[in-house]
Amino acid sequence: MKVAALLAAAVVAFASPDTSSAGMLTQAKQYTGLHEVKNNRRLRAALGINPARTPWCGHFMGLVARRAGRQPPKSFGIARSWLRFGAPVKLSYARPGDVVVVRAGRSYHVGILSQLSKSTASLIGGNQSGRVQLSYFSRAQVVAVRR
Repeated sequence: MKVAALLAAAVVAFASPDTSSAGMLTQAKQYTGLHEVKNNRRLRAALGINPARTPWCGHFMGLVARRAGRQPPKSFGIARSWLRFGAPVKLSYARPGDVVVVRAGRSYHVGILSQLSKSTASLIGGNQSGRVQLSYFSRAQVVAVRR
């Protein structure tokens, strides 16, 4: 009887999705559409900075992580600091809710994976065209996936 219960618990543990990643995706979606100027007061209160004057993708991720019960990196406001968040995951094993750091030129951007195709990574993030939205990045731009 005890062996059967142990085996059942193991099956559930391995078959269940990672709730921490799913929780971050759920939290991020709640802010979709908020604009750094039109919704400045609400974003400023949530982020603790003025998004119209400060690069805020990392700040948004810090908000999302905390609301999902995760601990953001110490310098969470800097996109590159998310390279040290959670555990590393190979891009081929990435799943919705994972944190993705991309590189665009000399700068970094961070968001939450919504979907991965053969050529693109769809990320929900802040400071994407001045708002929280879904944006598409080439898989070649992905620097790291973290869970």
